[in-house]
Amino acid sequence: MGRYRVAAVSDVAIDTVKAVIADGQEICLGHCEDGFYAIDDVCTHENFLLSGGEMVEDCEVECPQHGSRFNLKTGKVTGLPAVIDAKTFAVTVEGSDVYVDV
Repeated sequence: MGRYRVAAVSDVAIDTVKAVIADGQEICLGHCEDGFYAIDDVCTHENFLLSGGEMVEDCEVECPQHGSRFNLKTGKVTGLPAVIDAKTFAVTVEGSDVYVDV
């Protein structure tokens, strides 16, 4: 496991998501009201990038293809058609830098 700088705090506005890569892993980085969260960027329903979708209520990201929703804090599916939860990654912020543990 390693820790990787993936963005500056200013790169990701509150209530948005951004695609980042850490050690070859595609990650959907979300900036919620209470901080940053990271999940696997590939929708578990079909092979589409969650970071291409939008953040919706309660720190959830909606897949742009079929509308599956995932909680960015827990990775849990909150909207069908996906039924498999997404993998989460620990996020830390130091100063103006955002790091993800992969």
